[in-house]
This record gives sequence, structure tokens and C-alpha cells, in this order.
Amino acid sequence: MLNKVATRIQSRLSRKGLKVVLGEIKEQCIKTFLDIDNPTKVEINAVTDYFMNNATKLTVITEKIEAVTINEAATEQETLTNNNSDEIEPETTTNPSTIEELSEFYTHPALFTPKTENEEIPQSSELATTTKNELVSSTAQNMGIALDTSEISLIAENINDSTDTLEQDIDAIKAAIMAFVEHKAMISQQKINNLITEVREVVNEKNTENSQLLTDGLKSINNDIQEANKQFKSNVKKALAAFTIPTSKAG
Repeated sequence: MLNKVATRIQSRLSRKGLKVVLGEIKEQCIKTFLDIDNPTKVEINAVTDYFMNNATKLTVITEKIEAVTINEAATEQETLTNNNSDEIEPETTTNPSTIEELSEFYTHPALFTPKTENEEIPQSSELATTTKNELVSSTAQNMGIALDTSEISLIAENINDSTDTLEQDIDAIKAAIMAFVEHKAMISQQKINNLITEVREVVNEKNTENSQLLTDGLKSINNDIQEANKQFKSNVKKALAAFTIPTSKAG
């Protein structure tokens, strides 16, 4: 369970542009989780936030765009700052200062071109997650499978980002949904098997107790009958003795 959760956190960090060794993630999980086998969502997010807040170097992952070096990005950002100097207050700096801003800066081509006054730049990680969630939800509905929000998010987080076409995305989502449903079915089957085993054990135990109780009761009844027979025979002998004729003695 720890390895699965750590791998999921590593994948989440990778999508945000941060590479962390799996062993370091496991160590932080052990420090953070109260129950290693059943961590809460808050604890998992806390581990993710720990690495995001303490990151010193980002490894950028881009799709279908040429890699941009830090120096090139910084130069382009400086140009943006000069082009938009009239719209920026003197105290404000356009250089990214947080981990999230760095991740967006190095993964969004839109950030390297001037933006209009009312234009908002979307965050790629949020768009990717939202799109995945929507695809998982719609695909599950088409398959006649009901999933709650947490299950949809869990499936979306574990879908590979390396597919090239929408058809491949849908196939990957279908495979992930089927694997998740099969996993839930196996858990339900195991619970049913455990229930049947427990009920059978109780039935056998009670049958044994009842059999022993019946045996003990029959033995007690038999002892009572034997004792009554003895008492009856003794009473008969006493009654017959009263009718015994004494032996006469010779004169």
C-alpha cells in the first residue's frame, strides 16, 4: 500500500514538473501517515505539499513543444516585463516566485507571449485533471457504470499521460475503469467469502455446543432412570419380606 501511494504522489509531482526519488517520498509518507496502510487524503496532500514547498530544482516535462531552458525563459519573461511595464505597479515583479508559478512558467507556451488585459492563463495541471475527470465520468456513464467523485478522481490520477490521440485516451480510460470495477468486485467477493466463513464457523460452533448439551442431558436422564430402577427394586424386596413365613422349629 505504501509503495502504491508513494508512486501516485510521485506521478502527481511529476505532472507538476517536479522529479522526486521514490525512496524520499516513502520516508516522508512514513513520517506523515498515522496509518501506513490507510492514509487519508489530507495526509497524502500534505506529503505532496511538503515536496512542492521544499523543492529546490524543477525537472520540466513538456508535451509537443520544444524544451525551453531557464535562461531562455528568463530572457523572454524579462521582455514581457518591459512590454507591459505600463500596466505593472513598481512593486510588482513578473518573475515566478512560487513552485506552482515556476511549473506554469516552464510548461505553458502562452506565458511566453504578451497577454491581453482580460486574458487569463489556465493552469495545465488543472486543465489536464479536469479533462481526465470529465472523460472518466462520461466513459463510465456510457459503459453503464456508476462512479462517485472520489472514484473518478482516483481513476483519473492513475491514467498515463503519454497517449497521443483521443482514441488512445478513451481506450486507456476504459481499461482503467474496468480494472477499478474488477478490483471493487474482488473486494466485495472477499467480503462475502469472509462473511460466509464466519457464519459457518458460528453455526458449527453452536451445533457442537447443542450436541454436547443434548448428550449431557440424555446422560442425566439415563442416570435418573437407573437410580429409580434401583430404588424400585429395593422397595419390592422390602414388601416381599413382610410376607415371608417364619421357619418352624422342631419340638
